[in-house]
Amino acid sequence: MIQDDSSELDMFWFDSNDNGEQVLEFSKETSLNPGDTLTFVSKEDETSFKIFEISRIVLRNRGSYTIEIAGKKIDGMLMSNNDLFLDRTWNKSKDVLDFVPDSGRPSQIPLSQVSSITGKKQFIFNDPIEELDPDEYFLSLYQGMNAEHSDHNDTRVDRVRWTTSTEESNESIYDLFTPPIIYLVDGNLTTKLPEKEVIVVEKTEEFGLTLDTFRQKAYRFRMKGFTSEFPFFEDLDPANKEKRNTRIKMIPGTPYKSNPDGKPGSPTLIPTTEDDVNKLLMVTVFRVDTVQDEKSGGVRPIGRAMVKDFKLGGKVFEIRHGWPEVFAGENEIVLNYRLEGADEKIVLSDKEIGKTIEFGSRKYLIKEIDLSGKSLLIEKRGPNPNDLRTEKLVLP
Repeated sequence: MIQDDSSELDMFWFDSNDNGEQVLEFSKETSLNPGDTLTFVSKEDETSFKIFEISRIVLRNRGSYTIEIAGKKIDGMLMSNNDLFLDRTWNKSKDVLDFVPDSGRPSQIPLSQVSSITGKKQFIFNDPIEELDPDEYFLSLYQGMNAEHSDHNDTRVDRVRWTTSTEESNESIYDLFTPPIIYLVDGNLTTKLPEKEVIVVEKTEEFGLTLDTFRQKAYRFRMKGFTSEFPFFEDLDPANKEKRNTRIKMIPGTPYKSNPDGKPGSPTLIPTTEDDVNKLLMVTVFRVDTVQDEKSGGVRPIGRAMVKDFKLGGKVFEIRHGWPEVFAGENEIVLNYRLEGADEKIVLSDKEIGKTIEFGSRKYLIKEIDLSGKSLLIEKRGPNPNDLRTEKLVLP
């Protein structure tokens, strides 16, 4: 296919995209893909030509395209947030097209199910090429085809000649008899084009989870008082606040565990032994220091305790009297559902890699938790048996 010399418009031109890359554009729609080749043939000497392989194609956001799925073609508009860049592995990608068919509802179509995309595209090459003048070169396109479709009687240039159609007008060269327009459809001659079959593509459900909070979690206990020998800890667990005694005398060197006795007024922690697998925490060192009071200028006593938490792997950290919150390195992660019928949040710790969250026929697997990047990698299965999707959630 080539440009007709009588055309007033260029069939192709070169430009630069927002990334500073050289792009080639056509005035016509094509179904060219990465890996296909373009041949620029000299108008003065058709034996002189230059061949380039397409590295990537760019589909424009809100551009009109025809996509082919399982032999069926669907016309519609691409509705992504940005232009879509496709390389030679695009049909093996796990990405989806946000596509609005001309007749039908918006759909998310897996790229792996798409066999071709036809429309106006931008083409990018591995390396910038010399810009060629449309007045001096015509453009030839090549897409791979089966040998049975090749016309071996044509010359090389004739097989790839791209011509513009003549302008429509009311004039006719026919007089008494006007022959019918003949179409070639699937190898058969016909005077009528078949009607397009509308394919309804099942919409893929959205991922359904968002990351709402990723923050340090305040430690469950703080110091509310002290004597010269031991501190008093306050249990901040809201489940114990009204019915249990949340003020606990902590004897240094003695492990404590949660009190299984749920009677009102009983303490939330009780002493235990080093051998108890249910031991929770222990004050290893306690002392009283004097510090200068910034307001009065005098000195006042302050209690300081070094605490070992067995549930945090035996980590040791300090708790001081007067600190409103203590952070022991725990993180609290809050996820929100974005699915109909879900009205509760999911609260996780950063130790829950491998945990599965279920909602209806969906299962969300926590695969990775990145503390430095404050993100989660989550795999979703369902609601349909073959639905499998993995997304990285980050704070908005």
